[in-house]
Amino acid sequence: MAKNAAQIDVLVLGEHPAAYLAAALLRHKSKYRVVHSTIPGEQFTDRLVMVNPMLFGLHPLLGPVRRKFEARPVYGLQFYADDPNIRSEYRSKSTVACVGQYKDVRLAMETLADGQGVEFTSPSQLQIHRLNEHGLEVTVGSQKLFPKALVLAGRLPDHQERLLGLPDEWERGIVHRYSFCMIRGTRLIDINSRPLVPMSLDLRGLLCWAWLLPGLRHTQLALEQPLNLAQQHKPIDLLNHWAQVLHRNGVLKTPLTITPEMVQSLDLPMGGALAHEGVANRTLLVGPAGGFYSACAEDIYPNCWSAIYAADVLKKAIKEEHLQDAIQPYRHQWRTTLGDYLRGPQQNLRFLLPLVYRNQIMTNRLAEAILTGESVVR
Repeated sequence: MAKNAAQIDVLVLGEHPAAYLAAALLRHKSKYRVVHSTIPGEQFTDRLVMVNPMLFGLHPLLGPVRRKFEARPVYGLQFYADDPNIRSEYRSKSTVACVGQYKDVRLAMETLADGQGVEFTSPSQLQIHRLNEHGLEVTVGSQKLFPKALVLAGRLPDHQERLLGLPDEWERGIVHRYSFCMIRGTRLIDINSRPLVPMSLDLRGLLCWAWLLPGLRHTQLALEQPLNLAQQHKPIDLLNHWAQVLHRNGVLKTPLTITPEMVQSLDLPMGGALAHEGVANRTLLVGPAGGFYSACAEDIYPNCWSAIYAADVLKKAIKEEHLQDAIQPYRHQWRTTLGDYLRGPQQNLRFLLPLVYRNQIMTNRLAEAILTGESVVR
């Protein structure tokens, strides 16, 4: 341990809401010293996100978070094919998701962590020097810290990730490109009191998924495609095609042309946790670092769920003599529950799509698989 290094229990790294939630839960009803640090150079991209209402029941601290940010409740999905004569919809009597701003969710989780007494820092530099059987030596800005463990929710420089024992890259086929354009206002669409989310399951015959998210102040067109497909079929072309599909189906009241400067893209490891260790040297990976995005490009709920498991395991492990051994249950906890949720619909969608459009039962099952992780086959 370096001279003058401050001993702490856990250092949480990353800007994702899952990082702030993990920090809050580690402090909740404990005397642990928890520091949350942003990662220099990491920037979060604001966008509309669908939040699964089950998030607020995952932990007692999360119940009040529902009131901390504004969101539009939605009641189902509308599936649109490229052919305007082919469509189906799933409609629920209750809210199946709420559409809110990513930055608002992040701020709500940061406020939660602040209320639990988490220490915050946003350093211009961060360096992980070494680790041993007692902890890690880390420089955060001008301060030296000696945490017993890390919770990592973002990307570190390659040499620091290698020190922690993280793999060099995601497996082929894991990373998908999520591209979107956010349009101020909701004038382009008619929104009733119980709106549905329009969705394509096979945009331009490529099995790419696309959405229109109706927010309170913005409308967002979004597209998800395998990274290798994004190199062959430009996101802007597919987003413009999606806008045409929506207009032909009467969802968009007027035609919309999307220009390059309107499009933003994120490369996300969809279901990456299923092929990722999740436990490194004195480190638990949550959220983006662990690849806790569902196969349906869902962000907040599965990532925050991983943070809850990480906090639960670490609060017990910190008391143990051999921390590295004590954090191993993290892998088992999420694999036996969250793993199924991340997989999403596993059936051959090209075979399934005609059934979805012709059969209401199959429409309902696929929609529930997308929204709640249930299996299509029951």
